[in-house]
Formats: sequence, structure tokens, C-alpha cells
Amino acid sequence: MNYSSTLQNKAAQSIALVSMLLIGATGIVQADSITKEDTPSWVAYDTNHDSFVSLEEATTKQMPTQVFKELDANHDGKLSKDEFAKESRQTK
Repeated sequence: MNYSSTLQNKAAQSIALVSMLLIGATGIVQADSITKEDTPSWVAYDTNHDSFVSLEEATTKQMPTQVFKELDANHDGKLSKDEFAKESRQTK
């Protein structure tokens, strides 16, 4: 094997390694964004911007009624930010 082919072989190995690292990093970023998208934020649920999430708002965003009732700690028929935050912690 001559010096030129050795350099080409090392360059090819380096390119392959960098490509694998980039693919892995892309996968991690995509997985993180999927996790964030799967748990909609407070802003997404509080569609009328009254600082509470009603049962109607929650079910529109696919939150099961039973989950809403479990999170509604003071049983006032709406979720405060604190009550809603429990949902985010439960899904992680």
C-alpha cells in the first residue's frame, strides 16, 4: 500500500466517522423535539388565554376527561398552571 492510498483510506474513515456522529446528533435532536411536541404546553391548552384550562379546552387537545379530573385538585372545573404542571411531570 502506498502513501496516497493510506491517506485516502484515513480520509474515508474520518468522513464515515463524522457522518455517523452527525446522524446520531440529528436523531437526538429529533427525539427531543418529539418529546416536547407530545406534551403540549400550557399556551397550547389555554386557548382563550384566561390563565386556566377548562375541561372543554383540555378535551379539544385530546386530554382524557379522567386525567383532567385527577389533575383538578381543588375540583373547581378548571386547571391552574400548577395543576397543569402535574400533568407534564406525570408524562415524563
